[in-house]
Amino acid sequence: MKKLLVTLLAVAFVLPVFAQESENYIQVNGVSEIEVVPNQIYLTITLDESDSKGRQAIDLQRREMVSTLKKIGINTEKALTMEDMSSSYYKRGNSLSRARYQLLLTSSEQVVKVYDALAALGISDINITRVSHTDIEQFKSKCRKEAMINAKTVASELAEAVGQTIGACIYIYDSNRGVTPTYYNDRVMMRSMAKVSNEESVVEEEPIEFKKIKLNYSVSAKFRINE
Repeated sequence: MKKLLVTLLAVAFVLPVFAQESENYIQVNGVSEIEVVPNQIYLTITLDESDSKGRQAIDLQRREMVSTLKKIGINTEKALTMEDMSSSYYKRGNSLSRARYQLLLTSSEQVVKVYDALAALGISDINITRVSHTDIEQFKSKCRKEAMINAKTVASELAEAVGQTIGACIYIYDSNRGVTPTYYNDRVMMRSMAKVSNEESVVEEEPIEFKKIKLNYSVSAKFRINE
C-alpha cells in the first residue's frame, strides 16, 4: 500500500511538468506561392471530313497538316501524337471519319504560328487543353521549402514580440496533395488569337501570354519557445 502511495505521489509531481512542457510551443501556418510561365502547351487538333470542302479524306488532311507543321519548324515526330480516330454515320448515309491529334508546343509564339498555318488549310477545330512546365517538380519543391521558411519567420516574429525566441521545430503538417494542371476552357485562347489577327488597326501584334501556373503551398508547424 505504501509503494502504491509513493508511486501515485511521483506521478502527481511529474504530470504537471509534462503538461507545462507540452504547452511551451508556438504553432503557426506558413504559406508560399510561385507563378510559373508554362513551356509545355498541349493543343488538341481534330480533323473531320465534314469540315473540309469536297469531303477531303482524313489521310490527306493529315499529310497536309504534318507538312505545314514541319515548314514552320515543328518537330512532328516528337510533338505530334494521335489520340483517337472514329467514324460517325449520318442519316444521309455518309460515313464521316474523324481523327484527333495532340500537339505539344513550347511557347505562345509557336501556338500563334500553328493556329494561323492550320487555319489556312481549313483546320479550325483547335483547342488548348492544358499547360505545364518541364521543371514543375523542382518548382513544387522550392514552393514547399519557402512555405516552411515562411512558417519559421512568422513564429520567430511572434515570439520576439513577447521577448522570447523559438527553438527546434517539433511538428510539421503538410496537407498539400500536389498541383492541379492549368486547363483552358473551350476555345477562349483561340478566340483571343483570332481577335488579334482580325484587328487591322493593330500595327504590331502583342505576344499572346498564357495563364501562368500557380503553385500554392501551406504548412502547419510547431516550434519550441525558449524562455
